[in-house]
Amino acid sequence: MNRGCRPATGTPWAEVLAGRRFLVLDSGLASEIERRGFAIEGDPLWSARLLLDNPERLEDIHLAYALAGADILTTATYQASLPGLAAAGLSVSASRAVLAKAVQLTRQAGVQCAQTRGIKPPLVAASIGPYGAYLADGSEYTGAYTQDKAALRAFHEERIEVLFESGADILACESIPSLAEGEVLLELLGTYPHLPCWLSFTCRDALHVSHGEPVAACLSMAADLPHVLTGVNCLHPHLVGRLMASLPASGGPGVQVAYANRGDTWIARHRSWDTSTGLDDDAYTACAMDWVQQGAFLIGGCCRTTPSTTARLASLSIDNLQ
Repeated sequence: MNRGCRPATGTPWAEVLAGRRFLVLDSGLASEIERRGFAIEGDPLWSARLLLDNPERLEDIHLAYALAGADILTTATYQASLPGLAAAGLSVSASRAVLAKAVQLTRQAGVQCAQTRGIKPPLVAASIGPYGAYLADGSEYTGAYTQDKAALRAFHEERIEVLFESGADILACESIPSLAEGEVLLELLGTYPHLPCWLSFTCRDALHVSHGEPVAACLSMAADLPHVLTGVNCLHPHLVGRLMASLPASGGPGVQVAYANRGDTWIARHRSWDTSTGLDDDAYTACAMDWVQQGAFLIGGCCRTTPSTTARLASLSIDNLQ
């Protein structure tokens, strides 16, 4: 698949994108949980904590994104790994049930929206975060952990299997910081050739992913797997455009999936956000339209974007039906 070209006819993404130039993902989940008054900062389970303690409120957030117009809703499983759930005191069977519940809650919210609006339900993407998210020590932002590929595969494999068996429409490996972990995940995604998947990386600048490997190499690794789109997430919106422009014209499929954070800056010494560096919804949407013009098929929001961001993006998708 060349950059900017439609997925080949008969492939999973061609079916998902049928008649559409691009689809809209939901926006920030953990930040939306916090915006609604739930304290999850510092919790090893992060957004997945609500799967255990307050699933009804989590379903409300999924519903808000569905009503805002998201074509794809993402489960609260980014940090819900099986080892992490075991560390929280759950048995193996209970941990697997939590992953299944995450898919079910997201599906229920989409169906409720569809019944209210008389539309097709959003698809459910099962979120699969990096190994560093389980460590909860900040290493998910750098990829600076020493586990070899065999250990990373053992960590990811069963969770992916459970999420697939739970009925997720899409497998979404997101915020991956390194080429090595991307290779492990791509090998696992290769065993689900009939299911649409995506693999998105975090980046330190316009040329390198967070661990330091060339972003072009990471984005091109799935070129022979048409069911896997590649892209970037959780970086400043302005950086996404610069990154896309920096890629060589013949360097592979490019950024097919793009969902940035709002651009706010965390000030650690004050334990607060500097919002002066962030974008409002209009500015964010202008950036997202540039991503579409440069070949992205999936656009959405990450940390500190909200249902209003999704609504702005969804209003544009209606105008860009093919």
